[in-house]
Amino acid sequence: MKNLFESLKGVHFQVKIIDLGGLRLVVKEYGREPGVLKWAFIKASTLPFQMYPFETSPFNRLTREVKAFKSLRGFMTPRVILVDYRDILLVREFVDGSNDPQILDQRIEELGLALSIVHNQGFSLGDSKVDNIIFSPETEKWFIIDGEQVVESATPQTMIWDLLLFLSSYLLLTIERSPRRLLDFRRRMLLFLNSYLGNIAARKELSNAAGTSQVKLVSSLMLPYPYSRVFLETIRSSSS
Repeated sequence: MKNLFESLKGVHFQVKIIDLGGLRLVVKEYGREPGVLKWAFIKASTLPFQMYPFETSPFNRLTREVKAFKSLRGFMTPRVILVDYRDILLVREFVDGSNDPQILDQRIEELGLALSIVHNQGFSLGDSKVDNIIFSPETEKWFIIDGEQVVESATPQTMIWDLLLFLSSYLLLTIERSPRRLLDFRRRMLLFLNSYLGNIAARKELSNAAGTSQVKLVSSLMLPYPYSRVFLETIRSSSS
C-alpha cells in the first residue's frame, strides 16, 4: 500500500497556477499523462480490495469534479470559473489557505463533522488525503480542493475508505513533523472519529462493514497496529 499512498500524495503535474490581472487561478488539465497514469495505477492497485470506484477517464474525472465543486456540503469548495469539456480542462479560483499540522491538530473535530456531512449527503471523496483539505484563515472554513474522485453513491465501504485515507495521510504528516507527536495521535484520531460518528446517519451500516474481512485487511494495510485496531473498534462500538 505504500506505493499507492505515495501516488495519492504525489505532485499533480496536471495542475498549474496562473496570475490573471492580479487574480490567482488554478488550471487543471485532466488529460495530461501524469494524471492519467496516476489514477490508472491507483485503480489497478486497489482493485483486489474493491473499496472505492476510482475513475481513470479524464472526461469522467472532470465531470466528477465539477459536480463536487457545485454540490458538496460540509466543506467549502472553490468557485468554478470555466469548464472546457472539449479540451477536458477546468479553471477554478485559487484558495489561499493551508493544511498546517498545528491547524489540523487544533481543529480535528471540525474535520470529522465536515466529513460526516459529506457522507450524509450521499457523497464520498475518494482522494480524502490531508493535502486536499485546506483551511482558509479569511473565512475560517475548510475547503476541499480536489474532487475528481468524488462519487454520489456513497457506501459504507467508500465512507470507511475516506476515513482511512485521511487518517493515513494525517499520521504520515505527524511522523514527518515530529515522531514524538505520535504519542498524541491516538487521542486526536479518536476526537476526529467521535466527531464524525456522532453525526453520521449510517452508523449501523458502518459498524457492520467494519467487521468484514475486506475492511479489516485494508485497515491493517493503511494504518499500523494498534491504530488500525482502535479505528475498527471505535466504528464497531459506535452503533451500540
